[in-house]
Amino acid sequence: MAEYGPCCNYNGNYGIWQHSSTGSVPGVNGNCDLDYAYIDYAAVINKKQPVTRKNPDELAVEVLNGQWGNGTDRQQLLTAAGYDYAVVQEKVNRLLNRKSVDQIAREVIRGSWGNGNERINRLKQAGYDPTQIQKRVNQLL
Repeated sequence: MAEYGPCCNYNGNYGIWQHSSTGSVPGVNGNCDLDYAYIDYAAVINKKQPVTRKNPDELAVEVLNGQWGNGTDRQQLLTAAGYDYAVVQEKVNRLLNRKSVDQIAREVIRGSWGNGNERINRLKQAGYDPTQIQKRVNQLL
């Protein structure tokens, strides 16, 4: 999944997130892609038992379920397990601040999300299902 920036907004499954195309690596001239891998592809290629890596969305749910502790403990545990704490915490924050379908549908009716493809793209980028939102809009109207 290639999406540049501090967080990945894609809600589907992915094994690698390419978060930058302008990174630098010692010994390499010019820009480099920077990625987070959640699957041990080398092990898969070598037909060894792969080390299962979880994507940030899965980890965020586990964090909210209390599986990774709190505060500094959470940061240390996630970092020690090889995960990017900031990426996981951003996903946690998004889940905590998520609006209900009903709230978003009412915002759509007020015109806050635009129209047509613009609305669809903005809803997807914010992590909402445009079809589900439109269904609720239709029910409210």
